[in-house]
Amino acid sequence: MAGRGFLIRENHRVLLTIHALVMIFGLLACAVLNRRFSPDRFWVQWVALAWGAAFLAHLWVFSRGTLATMGRAGPARDSRNPKDG
Repeated sequence: MAGRGFLIRENHRVLLTIHALVMIFGLLACAVLNRRFSPDRFWVQWVALAWGAAFLAHLWVFSRGTLATMGRAGPARDSRNPKDG
């Protein structure tokens, strides 16, 4: 049985992958619409900029949540001063 931390990290990975795929296909659709209906005005870069900022915000939130699940259960060890024996 997978641990709680693993399940949280896996959920974050799946959500980020879904968001990235939605972003890619959404930007592709916007580029097609931009080219089809208003080729004289290029506006898809603003959609890409906003969506990229949202993706980075989600990446930041998910990475903090993922790192929070990677802590140790036991007492922290000081790796600079290993114990002899």
